[in-house]
Amino acid sequence: MNNKYHGRFFSAQVATIILTLWAMASCRQSPNILPAVPENAEKSVLIINSDKSVDKYATIQREFESTLEVKTIEVDIAGDRLSTDALQNHISSVRSPLVYAIGSKAYTLASTVIKNKALLFSSMINWRRFEVGSNTYGIALELPAEMQLFMCSYLFPEIRTLGVLYSEHHNRQWFDLAVSQANEVGLTLHGKTVDNSDETIPALKALLPKVDALWLISDPIVLYNTQTTQTIFAETAARQKPIFAYNTLFSKYGAVLTISADIPTMGRQAAGLALDILKQQTVDEKVQFPAGSQVTLNLKKVQEYGIKINHAALSSVGKIIQ
Repeated sequence: MNNKYHGRFFSAQVATIILTLWAMASCRQSPNILPAVPENAEKSVLIINSDKSVDKYATIQREFESTLEVKTIEVDIAGDRLSTDALQNHISSVRSPLVYAIGSKAYTLASTVIKNKALLFSSMINWRRFEVGSNTYGIALELPAEMQLFMCSYLFPEIRTLGVLYSEHHNRQWFDLAVSQANEVGLTLHGKTVDNSDETIPALKALLPKVDALWLISDPIVLYNTQTTQTIFAETAARQKPIFAYNTLFSKYGAVLTISADIPTMGRQAAGLALDILKQQTVDEKVQFPAGSQVTLNLKKVQEYGIKINHAALSSVGKIIQ
């Protein structure tokens, strides 16, 4: 699936085109009470949401439902108060041919009980670590690593080594793939594994002397809480090492570059994939990369750290913080 991207990342002249293509593309029910099954349920989609109180999960579901042309039935499993047996019975009673799981928790639960239905997922950290069946489809949470690596190389020609903190459970497969992709654009990745949140800062201190910048990826063990995140930024700032991150929210902490998937676009993309599945159309890519992206450059931090920047690459940046 990734092979089609490889040829795109070696010409500076097409960088803007690459990023442009990527950029195109009721009251809450109690988790204890399952929704009634409508009479035309065979034309509906059952949505299982890990926690609709989480803004990104709510946003992606809202965009999914507003784009979809069929009715939806919702189950919010926040709080672990819905038993597997109850969910199994409810799924069996719904005649919909498709179940949409939002988040890792929803997918883990749904994948254990679904029989003879198509399963669609989104918002899962490193989907490759999950068992994916022949009737499973999805929208990856992460943008292609090679796209992000290319942008780092293109914008910052003197940065050649990136450090990555990650947990084996969540991101081992992702990191192994990213190492080879970094080599293709002339970068080197140095990884440091973190088995529990207490190891994050010691691992960071051991990693920073070996790299030009830190690449912060989505990992719940590494980014355990706000305090840990703030400490990561404080330690890198003290050493004048820039951070490249996956979400624009990290700009407020001082990230030099953020390249993030656009959540509303992901919801609409999932709806398009759902329609193809319901219409039994051929799906060439069963798991797709996010169709939209947002690139933010913190020029103030670039100047503060004295980082050399390729000014010709600035046309590829959507937002510049000065």
